[in-house]
Amino acid sequence: MRAGCAWPSSTRRATSAPTTRTSTSCGSAPVTSRRAALAALLLATIGCASVARQPEPVLSPARTMAEAGMVDIRGLVPDIAQDIKYYGRDNFVGAPVDGYRAPRCWLKREAAEALARVERGLRERHQRLRIYDCYRPARAVAHFMRWAADPADLKTKPVHYPDLDKPQLLGGYIAPVSGHSRGATLDLTLLQCDGRDAGCRPLDMGTDFDFFGTRANTDSPEATATQRANRHLLRAAMAAHGFRNYPMEWWHFTFQPEPTPHTLYDVPVTSPEQPERQVQIDRLMQRYEGDVPGASLLVVHDGEAVVSRGYGRSDLELGTEAGPATSYRLASVSKQFTAAAILLLAQDGKLGIDDRARAWLPALPPAADAVTLRHLLTHTSGLVDYEDLMAEPYPGQILDAGVLELLSKQNRLYFPPGSAYRYSNSAYALLSLVVERASGMAYPEFLRRRIFEPLGMHDSLAHVAGGPEVPHRAWGYSEIDGHWQRTDQSSTSAVLGDGGIYSSIDDLARWDAALYDDRLLGDAWRAQAFSPQAEVTGEDYQARYGFGWRISGDTLWHSGETVGFRNVIVRWPRQRLTVVLLSNRNDPEPYRTALQIGALFGADRALACASCLP
Repeated sequence: MRAGCAWPSSTRRATSAPTTRTSTSCGSAPVTSRRAALAALLLATIGCASVARQPEPVLSPARTMAEAGMVDIRGLVPDIAQDIKYYGRDNFVGAPVDGYRAPRCWLKREAAEALARVERGLRERHQRLRIYDCYRPARAVAHFMRWAADPADLKTKPVHYPDLDKPQLLGGYIAPVSGHSRGATLDLTLLQCDGRDAGCRPLDMGTDFDFFGTRANTDSPEATATQRANRHLLRAAMAAHGFRNYPMEWWHFTFQPEPTPHTLYDVPVTSPEQPERQVQIDRLMQRYEGDVPGASLLVVHDGEAVVSRGYGRSDLELGTEAGPATSYRLASVSKQFTAAAILLLAQDGKLGIDDRARAWLPALPPAADAVTLRHLLTHTSGLVDYEDLMAEPYPGQILDAGVLELLSKQNRLYFPPGSAYRYSNSAYALLSLVVERASGMAYPEFLRRRIFEPLGMHDSLAHVAGGPEVPHRAWGYSEIDGHWQRTDQSSTSAVLGDGGIYSSIDDLARWDAALYDDRLLGDAWRAQAFSPQAEVTGEDYQARYGFGWRISGDTLWHSGETVGFRNVIVRWPRQRLTVVLLSNRNDPEPYRTALQIGALFGADRALACASCLP
């Protein structure tokens, strides 16, 4: 970024003032209030501008985005990718920056509309933008200036300015004024997607955003030919719609002509105040935004996917965007597919719901003689939880057949079959084996032939090591000691019947549609699946259980949790409304968020919230 007191249209850092002292390369003055500080800084800047024969800047009195004439880019492109760096700690300051109260991109309307045109053009060739910063309030640079004046704060030097000493940043990189504060300048990069517009990941630009050094120059000879070509792709796409690149920084662009070239703004960056659904949804999903493990959200209303989009990353290491085609490990949301497989075989006359489990799995111990498939489906079998039987540490990963082997050595039950409820992963692992024996097909193959292919769920599968790869796979993460670490697999992750299915919200929209008609199961069989079969006890919610579904009044739902993933599907069939929230992270728990999103579309929260998790 350019330094000094001149007012170049592409200068990067915004002007502002600390609460006690403002420093510029033209001098400093003590102040006692923010407005006075900004005024003092402007006087200093005006003096500099006079030297450079530039028009005098003006600090706008605007106190809202509407008064400043700015719009939220998500109002024009709801699913544009954003990673607003100064909202969090992943920036050259190493902390949230003053004035950033939400991770949003605001721009003057003319610049926002031009940026929307850039995005539309890029999508025609399977590319997208990722935004790092847009309008920047004047007060933000007060933070920058305080940081630059602190010689002891060097924690970001290895990443952001490894080849420079901190004093060298002043003037050359940290300047007192910026187009960002005028609402027509932004920082961004370019994503390349596959032919289905999925798996979007950043092109190699040679440096990260906010790298201080000559390698960040758009045409730097230190960049490889491929990196320069990628920078030129971005530059050309932006230039086609009126944005000029600042040559010192490949990511930095200013819309020309600027709508208000001599006016600064100091309105804080916040979320829009409008009550529109999309704004409310973005607020609820804010924790998933940015360079963090993300989520994919589906809302189906009256047969239409009214919301279908991703937030955050499906792969932190590659920077891949989460999206509608991203496949997540469903964990216990898988159980509804295992139950459907059993019902399909019952519909075919291949087995009976009240068959004794030992008739299909003779290795079960005598204590399980009275256990039926219905008991397995409804968690009323009394079978011992296989995870309690596994040695610690368990060598490798246990399979569904390994679950049967463990249970075969336990001639005991928690309670007589049918006399109580206890959630049982063991039961659904056994049901997958029953599917195999009744159908003569491996469980993944049965699901593929009988459920996934007929419904067009081409990206869904029961994942087996050495088998087909998971398309657009999301990798699981857990926050450990304040950092996201990949925690994608555990010793139980290879068990299929209780939680081993991967799917996307694109595919689950097709699954949801099939639950309203007889394309898979006839009315009578669907009615059994969705009818209360057992009262749920010992859990932190109120519900009854069907076949692979929890039932709360008129609401059908199921959650799924495993290492690195937390998911939920909630259906309000009478209102023809479904919310699916899949995430590749250990926190937050998504059920309450799904209910809140459902309420935005008229879901009966009073009914659903009887089963709210704490």
